[in-house]
Order: sequence, then C-alpha cells, then structure tokens
Amino acid sequence: MKKLNLLNISSITLLVSALAIRLLYLVQFSSSPIFNTPIGPDVEEYDLWARQIIAGDYLWNYVHIHSPLYPFLLAFEYKIFAFNHFLVRYFQLTIGIASTVPLVLSLRLIQGRWTVQNLILSILWITYPPMIYYQAEYISESLLVPLLCLSIYLAYRAEEKRESGLFIGAGITGGLAILAHPMSGLFILAETIYLFIRWFRKKSFRIPFLYFAAASAVVAPVTFYNYAILGKMAPVQANSGLNFYLGNNEDANGTCYLRPGPEWNKVHALAEKTASEAFVSKDDYFLSESWNFMKNHPLKWLNLLTQKAFYTWNYRELTSGADPAPLKYYTDFQSLFKWSFSAVAILAISGFLMNWKNRSFLYSYRHFLILVFSFWIVQIIFVTSGRYRLGMLPGILVLAAFTIDYLTSNFRVRIYTIVPYAGIAVAIVLLPAPHIEENREKAEAFTLLGEAYMKSGNLADAEFCLLKASNSMDKWSRSYNLLGMLCEKQKNMRDAEKYYLKALKCDDNDACGLMNLGVIYSSRNEYDKPLAYFKKALEVDDKLPDLHYNYALFLSKYAGNEILVERHYWECLKLDPSHRKALNNMGVVMMRKSKFGEAAGYFAKAHALESENADIIVNLATANLAQGKQEEGEKLLRKALAIDPGLPAAKRLEQMINK
Repeated sequence: MKKLNLLNISSITLLVSALAIRLLYLVQFSSSPIFNTPIGPDVEEYDLWARQIIAGDYLWNYVHIHSPLYPFLLAFEYKIFAFNHFLVRYFQLTIGIASTVPLVLSLRLIQGRWTVQNLILSILWITYPPMIYYQAEYISESLLVPLLCLSIYLAYRAEEKRESGLFIGAGITGGLAILAHPMSGLFILAETIYLFIRWFRKKSFRIPFLYFAAASAVVAPVTFYNYAILGKMAPVQANSGLNFYLGNNEDANGTCYLRPGPEWNKVHALAEKTASEAFVSKDDYFLSESWNFMKNHPLKWLNLLTQKAFYTWNYRELTSGADPAPLKYYTDFQSLFKWSFSAVAILAISGFLMNWKNRSFLYSYRHFLILVFSFWIVQIIFVTSGRYRLGMLPGILVLAAFTIDYLTSNFRVRIYTIVPYAGIAVAIVLLPAPHIEENREKAEAFTLLGEAYMKSGNLADAEFCLLKASNSMDKWSRSYNLLGMLCEKQKNMRDAEKYYLKALKCDDNDACGLMNLGVIYSSRNEYDKPLAYFKKALEVDDKLPDLHYNYALFLSKYAGNEILVERHYWECLKLDPSHRKALNNMGVVMMRKSKFGEAAGYFAKAHALESENADIIVNLATANLAQGKQEEGEKLLRKALAIDPGLPAAKRLEQMINK
C-alpha cells in the first residue's frame, strides 16, 4: 500500500511539474511574433494545409511535400481551440507528456517491475528542453514521437502476451507514424524483419505478416490516392527526390545546407528547366543528379555518409525548416539548455558501448535499439538535423536512463568501468564540426521575425528586423520583397517600388517581386505595365496562389472579363483552398451570376476560416437571404451586428428585412 501511494504521489508530482514547465516555456515563447503567426518553411505549409481542411477540403488535389496525418491533427486543434495558438501549442505539449505513459510501461515490461530507472526516464522525458521546443511547434514530429512510443509499447506487450490483436495495434500505430513522417518507414521495415527472424525459428510467419499488413493497410489508401492524382508512385508525400538530393550531391555538407533564398531558387529553376526539357519530373531529375554524383565521386560520397553518421549525434540542434538557432533559443528556457542533447547522447552511447556484446541487454532493449538505428540510417542516407533525429529520442532517453541508473547504484565502482566508453561517446558527440553559417541563420531568423511582426501589425519592429536581414543578406530577394510589402502598409508606395526593384535585381525571375510590382502599378491606374509584370510572373511560377488572386483583382478592375477573373480565382483556390480572400471574392462572382447556392458555399468556407469577420458574415447572410433562407440570413445578420454594430452593409440589410 505504501509503495502504491508513493507511486501515485510521484506520478502526480511529475505530471504537475511537466505541465508547469511547459506553461513556463509557452509564457516565454508567447512574446515572440511567430507564436501567433506560423511563419517559415514546413511550419507555414502545415498551417496552410490545416486551414484548407477546415475550409472543407479533406481530400487534397495535389500531392503535398509533407505527410498528411499531422495537418488533420492541426486542423482539429485549430477548430476546437478557435485558432488560439497558446491552447493549440499547450495541447500538443500535453500529447508529448502523455507519451511518457507508453514509454515507462515499455520499461516496466523490460524490467518486470517498477524500478528507479522508470523514474529517471520519466524525469528525463518531461524535462528535456529540445523536445519541449519541437513539440510546441507546428511540425509533424510533435505527432510522430508519441506514435512511435505507443507502437513500441504495443510491440513489447504483444510479444509478452503473444496476442495477434496487439501485434496488429503495433502495426497500425507504426503505419500512422509513417503517415506522420515517412522516415518511420525504415523502422517499420526493420521491426518486420526482426519479427520474421524471431518467428522463423518457430516456423510461424503469421505474426510478422499481421504486423506488416496492419501498417501497410494504414498507408495504402494514401498511396493509392496519391497515385491517382500524380499518375506515379508517391507512397506518402512528394519531393522524395529533392530530399535525397539535399544529402547526396557535390555541394552537400551533411546538413540542411540549402536554405530558402537565391541558392534555393537557382537549384529549383535549373531542375524545372532540365526536367521539362527531358520530359521527366523534378524528382527524377534530382535522383539522377544524386546517382551521377555517387557514381562519379564514390570516395567523396562515402566521406559524406561518414560525416552524416557523426553529425546525427552532434551536440548541436542542426537547423531544418523554420528553426534557425536564434529562433530555437529565443526563450531563456531553451537558451540555458543548449547542451541538453550532448548530455543524453553521451550517456546513451556510453551505455550502449558498454553492453553491445551483452545479449540480454540487446534483447531487453531491442525495439528501442531498432528505433535508434533505423532513424540513424535514414539520416545517413538523406540528411541530418536536430528535428529529424527526434524519432531516435525515445531510444536515446531510455538508454540514458539505463546509464544513470547503472552509475548511481554503485557510483564509486562503476565510474571506472564506464570511463573508456564515455571517452568515445564524448569524441563522437563533441568533436565533429558541421558547417554552420551563423550569419545566414541570423539573417533568416530576422526575416521570419520581421514577416511575423508585419502580419501582427507591429510595423516598427518589422522594419528593424527586415533591415537587419537585408544588411546581412544584400543579395536575398525575399527580405526586399518583405520590405516592399511593409512600405505598402505604411502607404509609402515609392519606397515599396524601390524595394521590389531591388528584389528583381537580386533575381530577375523572382515571381513574388514581379507580382508585387504588378500590384503597385495597378494601384496607379495603369494597365499595360502591370499586365506585363503579371504575365511574366505567371511564366516564371504559376503555382503561387497570391499571384492568381492579385491577377484576378487586376483583371476585374480593368479588363472586365468575368470568365478570366473567375478562372484565376479558381486557380488560386485550386492551389490554396483556404485562401480566405479568394473564397470571399469567388462568392461575390457567383452572386453576380445569381448562383446564390454556390456563393453561399464559398462564403461559408471563408466564414469557417475567419468566424469573427463581420463582412464575410454579411456576405453569407446575403447569399442565404437570396436563396429564401430567411431565418438563417437573419441569424447571421444579428451575429455580424453583434461583432460590429456600425457595419454599414449589415445595417442596410437589416433595414431591408424590417421593411
């Protein structure tokens, strides 16, 4: 009874501590402009996809460059928390806390009882700062890691109970992990091979078959749907060729070296041109370039693989996506614990090296070791970063907890045993020096902060950040485009034009710069000049939703060609079904055509994205009233007037109804 009470008290204490630590972190993080404005590679794309789902587009009309499971979770979070980013991020952090349960239960199965190692693991898991940072971000790894923890627990439980249903459950959660991030694919394959070898001796293939079939059944619908859209295999997501190329080409350095900017644009422009001329896809082009590099420079490629093998264990949280170092360490909480991975990695490697010939140890921790090594190999094949190694953390922290428990149980004797292995671990973690462009990361961070400040309405801080970015990266068109947009918000059209022209000087094929100049010249009631810029922008990149939206606005203002206007709004919504302004304007186009039902559909989607936008509510009310839906229309009008009592359109409609 005493042990049970002690366990309950410890569990409650850990839970309260975990919630408090994460609350403290979010309070610090909430002062950043990107807290309420998802900005940057990956984060922005997940946010966009989630908004498209909320707008009603549950089935995607093109194969995304990210896996589909996390956007549905993010859409669910946006919906239930009404886009309150503090609550959304805190909810994701609580999912991370919940993943402690399958983790410690797995260790309980390994040990056969509750031990000090369970407590150590729990403390490591709930306090590990990089995990807290990543789980609060809008990235798929915040869902991936809990799914991996659950899959491993079910695998241990299934082997103990020898129940088919538990193996199927382990396979299903493994399949969901693949849909969260395809890096999990090698882990599922490795687990299947392990199960096959183990049950082969018993001449039973049913268990590995059930596990693999369950995982495949989860992934298969997405694979078939992607094939139907793309016309070729894309098991989970697009861009696999680019991801392989980033880690295997003549300029690769083992990290996510190619960042958004002129170099990124140059690589993609060349790929687009070459692939088009050869009648192949960009993925095929990137794969071909990588194979040529590997074939022509085998020693250089092997050296690159070796570098990635060490960089995966490097103490730095190497950048990927929208997480340059200044943003990762924006809060004091994260900045104080930059050394976190070095501590747990050294402990984990030391514990493994000390026991790599110990069959009992290897068997006990088999699923965690399979997890660590499979994610390690994936990064050696592709590219490494702090974010991509998150899938290894359940295994790393379990091994670190083992080592701490081993040392504390008899420190004086065991410290001498572990020293040689710890020396090797220290060398692996601390000595390799991946190439990091600190100035580039600072400039990128300033750009992201500046854009977020601008979107939140803080124009003074936005200007400060964007000027800092442009001073550091004077050949980077993105910062000049953002400075131009900032000047537009300040009603300074002359300087806006200068910045857009600077952006084109950096890159004369910058579609955003061309589009922005088209918008500027259109506002001056010109026709030929903006038309030329819009057309050139469409030639350069016709996959920009905002480009089609702004071109449609231009055409509706000057050309009077409703068919062409509608077509470009439709193209915008095809690329981004959650483009709120295009949804609203498409609804207006349908109203003019007396297609009130279709108009209401567009307005309803816009309303789902901005439920407190009174103008959209009035438009939706108008469409409902035009269809004879008096009660619904009046209800919406009352809502619009409650939000903005002075809204002229709502008052006019109210007067018409009262008459």
